[in-house]
Amino acid sequence: MSRIWSTERAAIFAAASALLILGLLTGDWLIATLLVLGSYILWLYRRLAKLEKWIRRGTKISQVYDDSGFVDTIIRHLYQQKKQHVQRKKRTKSILRRLNRNISALPDATVLLGSDLEIQWSNAPARYLLNIRSPQDIGYRISNLIRGPEFLEYLTNIDSREFIDIDSPIDPAITVQIKIASIGGNQMLLIARNVSDEKLLQESLKNFVANASHELKTPLTVISGHLEMLESGENLSPAGKESINTVQRHTERMTDLIQSLLLLSQVESHQLRPDEGDRIAIEDLMLATMAAMEKFPDRERVEYHYANDCFLLGVKSELEGICINLVENALKYSTPETKISVAWDVNALGEYIFSVTNQGIGIEAQDLPRVTERYYRAPRITAEIAGTGLGLAIVQQASIKHAAILQIDSEPEAETRFSITFPSYRCSKEQRKTASVYRLSEY
Repeated sequence: MSRIWSTERAAIFAAASALLILGLLTGDWLIATLLVLGSYILWLYRRLAKLEKWIRRGTKISQVYDDSGFVDTIIRHLYQQKKQHVQRKKRTKSILRRLNRNISALPDATVLLGSDLEIQWSNAPARYLLNIRSPQDIGYRISNLIRGPEFLEYLTNIDSREFIDIDSPIDPAITVQIKIASIGGNQMLLIARNVSDEKLLQESLKNFVANASHELKTPLTVISGHLEMLESGENLSPAGKESINTVQRHTERMTDLIQSLLLLSQVESHQLRPDEGDRIAIEDLMLATMAAMEKFPDRERVEYHYANDCFLLGVKSELEGICINLVENALKYSTPETKISVAWDVNALGEYIFSVTNQGIGIEAQDLPRVTERYYRAPRITAEIAGTGLGLAIVQQASIKHAAILQIDSEPEAETRFSITFPSYRCSKEQRKTASVYRLSEY
């Protein structure tokens, strides 16, 4: 700052001295003033014009020059800012190059989309999975290159599904799983991966379970028939009857296991689209559940509360599997003579909530995260109560398939509540002239 004023003071002092000299020599102070002031303004204009030319050319560091006074200060400030900008630009370019190399090395196809779903960047795997080439396809809308109806529907409502599976535009034999996520700034990131092997393995597993179950059903049916014949014999000893009863129990358990495996392989097949499924009356689900509970002598403990004008969109057998498994578990693991509440409610978002509440042995805190794992059974109840360990795994997978959320609240030796919240787009209600009637089962 002192340098600015020292230079400007020198210029002003020189102008004043020139004015004094010219005024004394000419005796015309007006002309002397105009000459000195015009010269000073011309000198300032020349300096500012030079500064403007440097700024107009981009304040290039290679063209920086020296000046004096306030112009020199402006030049130095601009020079420092330009230098810092160049350094930041170099660092940013270096980071972008590293990021580009890292993303390009990803095995999954990655495509950066703009606000209008136009392609802004893509890596090499995108060419082999989605036939998107860079830089030839940069600027094109993604919908112009991938035209499948399911993909176009996904683009219109990305939040409706977590991901979709489509056939590759290059090879229909390749199944590509696509997920689109927002990354801010009206930009989205499309990630695609080849899931053909996973799909083939899942299909093979499903076929294996179906074939194995089919082959096991016939001998189990024959064994059950012969056991019934033997049991009706009059010459059986008490030990023989006990042996037959033991074999019958294991045969029934094997039959239940086969049915559970079949249902589990079905619910794990794929996730339903928001509009996929049949319109199923909740009343029908509850009637099927009541019929399945006929085998329990204490079924009258269960109280059913539901509206007879509510409907769900989904797969009926899988929704029945959810209801039956939860009510059956409540009967098995609750304290005898206590009531079991089975209810359908509606929350403020229009979501249907199916809940089963019982009083019983409950679930220990360390077991809660694992109860939905297949074949997992809490150690303290494994020997006491027969089961396959697949019931809650079926409930969890069927809930996920229907985009529903399973929640378990339990305290040991107290109340246990299983609740499943179905998204509003799967819920509907029949319009009636009379109010909905809640039924309480007489079972």
